[in-house]
Amino acid sequence: MVKKTILAGLIFTVGIAIAGCGTGGDSAKTVSNAAADFNQKADLSIYKVGDEAVPEKKSVPLKENLSYVGTEYMMRLKASAGEVSAARKAYEQYPSEWDFVIVDSRPEAVFHEGHINGAINIPDSQFDQFASLLPEDKNKLLIFYCGGVTCELSSSSAQKAMKLGYKNIKVYQEGLPEWKKAGNYLAVTAPYIKGLIMDANVSRDDKPPFVILDARPYKVYFESHIPNAVFADDTLFAQKYLGTAPADKATEVIVYCGGFGCHKSHAVAEELLKNGYSNVKVYSGGLPDWSAQSLPTFGTANSGGSFDVAEGQVNRGINPEEFMNKINAGAFILDVRSKDETKVGVLKGSLNIPDSVILADPAAIASQLPKDKNAVIVIHCASGARAAGVINKIADLGYANTFYLNNAIQISADGKPSF
Repeated sequence: MVKKTILAGLIFTVGIAIAGCGTGGDSAKTVSNAAADFNQKADLSIYKVGDEAVPEKKSVPLKENLSYVGTEYMMRLKASAGEVSAARKAYEQYPSEWDFVIVDSRPEAVFHEGHINGAINIPDSQFDQFASLLPEDKNKLLIFYCGGVTCELSSSSAQKAMKLGYKNIKVYQEGLPEWKKAGNYLAVTAPYIKGLIMDANVSRDDKPPFVILDARPYKVYFESHIPNAVFADDTLFAQKYLGTAPADKATEVIVYCGGFGCHKSHAVAEELLKNGYSNVKVYSGGLPDWSAQSLPTFGTANSGGSFDVAEGQVNRGINPEEFMNKINAGAFILDVRSKDETKVGVLKGSLNIPDSVILADPAAIASQLPKDKNAVIVIHCASGARAAGVINKIADLGYANTFYLNNAIQISADGKPSF
């Protein structure tokens, strides 16, 4: 409307000037003496009404009654707890070994696509419906986060938790954007991976590529693995399989292993981050979660045939009963969990050497093992995967009677195991 009015005024002015040319007198002289350039176009840009700029979304105002933490705090907290949980069996459960509970307040769909590992999902819009997922202990530290400084879901959920009587609440307002920017990987769920491996995604050239890595030992990978997954055992990954990772380091890479208590996928994810991969995710539920949801797997377990991929190797895996029998008979116990995991509890008389230390240089830890090479050694971790990964390293040191617990184990503070 403004533009039309201005143009109409200009036309009217030009019309008067032209009319004056035909009246003679001084007006005619003025016009005829002017060095008019009829090819010159008037600059009308100053009169145009430009498009309104889209206002930037403002940060959510901080609430005086809430306590806030930053990314550095979250990274220190996660480092102190570790990434695995032997007690956790589903994404709806928080890791009970941790001294805190992380709550993702975003909608379920985006939680599936990527979240902070160990977080449970309680969408703010469904808080009352899922509040039962919170711990019974009202003094336990709760940390709420969502989509960053412009997202108000986390602070809203935090205030709802306060009304329920929870007394130790913090908000990680920087949220997922800053978590990723700090170089951390995300965790994903089965529904997200299911969508990736569907034909509608795989066969379309407009969909970005992805890679799924199975960080478990080759024998169990051979028996059963997620469709499209590639073998990438963490014990061999850095020295043997890193070179097979995508050339484009922005490619989405998802790593999984033997479940929430398995550290192998996290080790591979860290190696990928260290080597410059920027879109790394971990399927922390792993194959146990995948199978629990009756999703398809590839491998000999589903082939209907028989094929012993470990033929010629000594079967060193033992079940819980055999494990306890050997311990009661005086076997040397080697615990290959991380130092953080042992804080919950250890088997009496066991020696803790993390699997990463053993794999780095097996010969360097030989002096800590029994002098008698005929001694029986039993190795355990939390799920069996890491123990399987070091078993041959120990056997190669000359210990022929070395076995590992091919089963999940939980150890209480008083040293009692449960399987």
